[in-house]
Amino acid sequence: MNQPDIETLLQTARARDLTEDEWAGLERWLSANPAERAEWEAVDQLLAALPDAPVASNFTSLVLEQVRRVEAPAPSLGQAGWRKILAPQFRPIQIAAAATLAMVIGGVGYQSHLNQSRAEMAEAVASIAEFTPGFLSDYEAIEAITQADPVDEELWAALK
Repeated sequence: MNQPDIETLLQTARARDLTEDEWAGLERWLSANPAERAEWEAVDQLLAALPDAPVASNFTSLVLEQVRRVEAPAPSLGQAGWRKILAPQFRPIQIAAAATLAMVIGGVGYQSHLNQSRAEMAEAVASIAEFTPGFLSDYEAIEAITQADPVDEELWAALK
């Protein structure tokens, strides 16, 4: 076994118990490296000499209570839930919601304005359509004036 294999094996030992094959490989490597074996045994002795951590007398009941709290269904969103939403930690969400609401209200107002303008335009077109045909009888003459050649200034001056 080389050094990276041993490092991987030691990381595995931190995460879970080693299998018999892994222990055998570690023992072979420690047998081949006496300095490493001495360090391993020194660390093992230090760990064995550590005192047990003090545990509260009601440790088990505290753990079970915490487990029950985690497993309990979440309460429905009542008045207290709405107060939580108004907490400062949700300020960016509140700002985004207010901006979205303002945009929706503005969009609805603008659409209403457009609809009103279209209705007024439709009324104007309808009122023009109600004119009698005699009113528009001179339309061809008016159109001919707009299509006429520009006024010849010299001719105009001579006619005056």
